[in-house]
Amino acid sequence: MNVIIPPKRRDKKTSFKKLVNYVSTREEKKPGEAVTHEAVHDAKTEYVSTPGFGQLVDYVGRKRAEPAAEIVSISPEGIQRVLSGEVLCETNCFSLETAASEMNLTASQNRHCKDAVYHFILSWQGDENPAPDAIFRSVRYSLKQLGMEEHQYVAAIHRDTDNIHCHVSANRVHPATFRAQNMWNDADELQKCCRVLEREFGFKVDNGSWHMDEYGDLHRTRRDMPSAPRGAARREIFSDKESLHGYAVRETRQVLSDAIAQDKLSWDRLHNILYTRGLGLREQNGGLAVYDLMNSEEVSVKASDVHPDISLTSMVNQHGEYQPAPPVYNSDRPEDGMLAMETCYMPQLHVRDQEARRERREARAIARDILRARYEAYRNGWEKPDLRAGERFRQIASHCVVAKAHVRETVRDPLMRKLMYRVAEFEKMKAMAELRLQLREERQALKDTGEARPLSWKSWVEREAVKGDAAALSQMRGWAYREKRAARQQNNGWPEPNAVIHYGPGDDVPTFKSSEHDTRLLRDGTVSYLRDGKPAVTDFGDRVEVYAAPDSKSDRFNNDLAAELTAWRSGDATVLSGDQKAVNRVLYSGVVRNITKEDGRTFKVSDPEQMASIYATENSLRNRDVQPELKQAEPQQRDDENVRPVFRDLPRP
Repeated sequence: MNVIIPPKRRDKKTSFKKLVNYVSTREEKKPGEAVTHEAVHDAKTEYVSTPGFGQLVDYVGRKRAEPAAEIVSISPEGIQRVLSGEVLCETNCFSLETAASEMNLTASQNRHCKDAVYHFILSWQGDENPAPDAIFRSVRYSLKQLGMEEHQYVAAIHRDTDNIHCHVSANRVHPATFRAQNMWNDADELQKCCRVLEREFGFKVDNGSWHMDEYGDLHRTRRDMPSAPRGAARREIFSDKESLHGYAVRETRQVLSDAIAQDKLSWDRLHNILYTRGLGLREQNGGLAVYDLMNSEEVSVKASDVHPDISLTSMVNQHGEYQPAPPVYNSDRPEDGMLAMETCYMPQLHVRDQEARRERREARAIARDILRARYEAYRNGWEKPDLRAGERFRQIASHCVVAKAHVRETVRDPLMRKLMYRVAEFEKMKAMAELRLQLREERQALKDTGEARPLSWKSWVEREAVKGDAAALSQMRGWAYREKRAARQQNNGWPEPNAVIHYGPGDDVPTFKSSEHDTRLLRDGTVSYLRDGKPAVTDFGDRVEVYAAPDSKSDRFNNDLAAELTAWRSGDATVLSGDQKAVNRVLYSGVVRNITKEDGRTFKVSDPEQMASIYATENSLRNRDVQPELKQAEPQQRDDENVRPVFRDLPRP
């Protein structure tokens, strides 16, 4: 097991609002994330969170506005376990619902403690499944070692990741004395707790800053290899140049480790290994230093930073006092040859390549920033096209007023004048009706051309790319690369299929509810049918993949489901490929499906030879006494709860 202490804000005002919004209420979903019934209604779910402890408890307990909380048990000490949805929680507060308020009230009694929220996570390895009792006992032991045995806390077990972990949110302020617990050196204390708990409960031993020996004593873990010096790390990060330390480690560390493992290291061999890489070894400031033979006056690095076993102390203890480098050429024995320098430290070549890449990268970044600024200027300066609807209506009304005035001056007969007024009103109504129709057409034209609202960022970039803008083209290529990378990562997440059935474009079918499989819908439209929690058949829309099964019974169910998915498609461009034995089993399942189901749908493929095999097998099986069986898989919308497979004694290939 191991421990994680999430970082806190430096202004002493820890707020988990952004974390809660991202984890619990974020709208952006990953394409490979499964669609659940609860996720569909997330937009209507209201989260209740209070500052400080409230938001942390809400996240740790996965608490919603109206949680389905159920008290599991209450100990004599007042510690209760509550099942909040699918999350098992433990708290020593009065209840899980009031835990946040109690902690906030207790923390407010200490005006010197600006941030009373303490949060850490106990995590177990992926193949471990500890019992809740062991997890909560580990939480209480960890709080005791931190000096917070009597403090208020909420612990929640999360099983929604590959590693079972427990979030612990505790109040640093004591509920009785109102003194704040000092959390100095808490990481070391929690690491020690992990080692003790691993031995007590039999958890797997994990890596950490402390380890326990066979006698039960704790010792600080010694690093196998030293980290890079600060100056060398900064040089490689900020200047994009390879440091002498990085070059020496890359070229010599593994060679030195092999020589030490074979017990063949000596002063002469050490000098020769370094010389062939263009490096030298010398005594410097009471120790050994590795330097560049081409620039011996330049900066050098400690030998122990390159490899801990070539420090002066280690070399003297193993091979005696320091010995200078031997000559690379023996004039008395020229037949032995000369020691060659195979490579050397040349930062100029590395800098030239890295500098060009850095300059191009910075130029792309600047160009895209300018492109984004141009888009923001376009959005800020965009104005909706003015159709002058009000002005045009007023013109019609004014024309009617003028027409009436002309009638009033020229027509003396009252009845005729009244009739001419009605004619003017009719002409006004007719013109306004025509204007309304014209405005409707103009608005539709604006909507069709996209001028009714400002362009989105992506549409605007595409328009600029059509005009020949280099930054827009670079941005579009970046998007395409990101999509390809995401697709590649998603494809790598599926196992290798035994058989693949390809279909024509747009040949889709609904999701199926199989009595032998669990249906899992992903947000990119992929439908995965699981058996025992593992992918058995996956419908990508344009193809169906059938994976290897651990036994023949599961293999039959997978093939039957693939045949059912194929039968519900048109069959115009159905191509079945893969391992020949797996292909034959899918074809046989299709034959059995055609014989036993009479729903107007037929399993068929585009390959003539495979279709001939299907017809021959059908004719052979129809001569037998085959009784129709119930449907093993049905479309989801039929919602047939009584569907169950009937195992029939038919031969399988």
